[in-house]
Amino acid sequence: MAKPTPKPILLWLGAGVLTLNLFVILMGGISLRQSWHNQQDRAILTAQNLAQLLDRYVADTFSKADLALWAVKDEIERSAGGTGGPRDLDAFIRRQHERTPGLLAIRTVNAQGIIEHGTGTKPGISTSIAEREHFIRTRDDPRAGSVISKPVLGKISGQWLIPLDLRLERPDHGFAGIVYAAIDVDQFGKDFSALDVGQHGSIAIRGLDLGLVSRYPAPATVGTAVGEQIASQELRAFAQSGQSTGIFRARSPFDHIQRTVAIRRVSGLPFYVRVGLAEQDYLAGWRREVLQELMELFLFTCLTLAASWVIYRAWVRQQIAHDELEKLLAAVKTLGGMVPICSHCKKIRDDKGYWNQIEAYLAEHTDAEFTHGICPDCAKEVFPRSSGKHTAL
Repeated sequence: MAKPTPKPILLWLGAGVLTLNLFVILMGGISLRQSWHNQQDRAILTAQNLAQLLDRYVADTFSKADLALWAVKDEIERSAGGTGGPRDLDAFIRRQHERTPGLLAIRTVNAQGIIEHGTGTKPGISTSIAEREHFIRTRDDPRAGSVISKPVLGKISGQWLIPLDLRLERPDHGFAGIVYAAIDVDQFGKDFSALDVGQHGSIAIRGLDLGLVSRYPAPATVGTAVGEQIASQELRAFAQSGQSTGIFRARSPFDHIQRTVAIRRVSGLPFYVRVGLAEQDYLAGWRREVLQELMELFLFTCLTLAASWVIYRAWVRQQIAHDELEKLLAAVKTLGGMVPICSHCKKIRDDKGYWNQIEAYLAEHTDAEFTHGICPDCAKEVFPRSSGKHTAL
């Protein structure tokens, strides 16, 4: 029994399955890439919105502290030479402090750099800040206005603070000291913790020299304390560009986590606010989508391969059945056509010109089997004395 040749149909079927799977994979890849871009764009927009919010928050914190300082400055200069005593001034400063959140203290310092009045001071204890950069700068520059300095470690509180100074003057405009607000650096971290930046996100305030002011979560490694200037190359490139806002992707030198970062220069202040959203957080859903897509593509590929194998086997069976039918039809046509037969001995001539006994010819071309007997007419001729009955052998 001849077998069909399966190579052409197998090649066409394989090409069709390969083309279909490549098309599905291509469409899946395009869909995943578009989804990745959507997640990235959403992360950028979220980071930018949070950075803008923090810009306003930091600016508002310093603005309120500045208003409190101006109120104390006006009160001191207005009451210079009056009857009000230290207790009245301390009470006034305390009220301004209570109305201004985010402050460790509001204090006055005389011309020699000795803290005199304000919240958090202890009677009988003299504390000097005459060597501090913010005091010297305010003392030496009458036109400095509100002076914001780098974070310093408070001599009274022992906590990190940002001094915000105003110059005090005598009626003759001579230097009479300063009034300063100690802005709590730790308060920034506490407030940042209320924002949702994901499990591995981060928020930071840095000075214009990229010195760290505050960070959430707090750095845990050595060398990342307040004032340290450890920064990524992308952040340094932004600072050197002179731009006020920016967006970039960078790996943090603190924890080596890849983040999408939005950064802003705080309006009117010498600080940057930086919001970083970790890719492992905002792309977590996309990675699950990739895994699901890969599983679906795997199942689809398995189904198409199984379907193509079923189609191929069905085609093979059909070809075998077709060949069988062709052979049967050929046999029928052989017996149904013109059969040359001898008129005397009844032999049949085959297609090769040989004469065959009729039973041999039929046995070869059909499934018939023969038994032999003798008909009544032949029996009378061959056996003239027989009655002609029981002629079958």
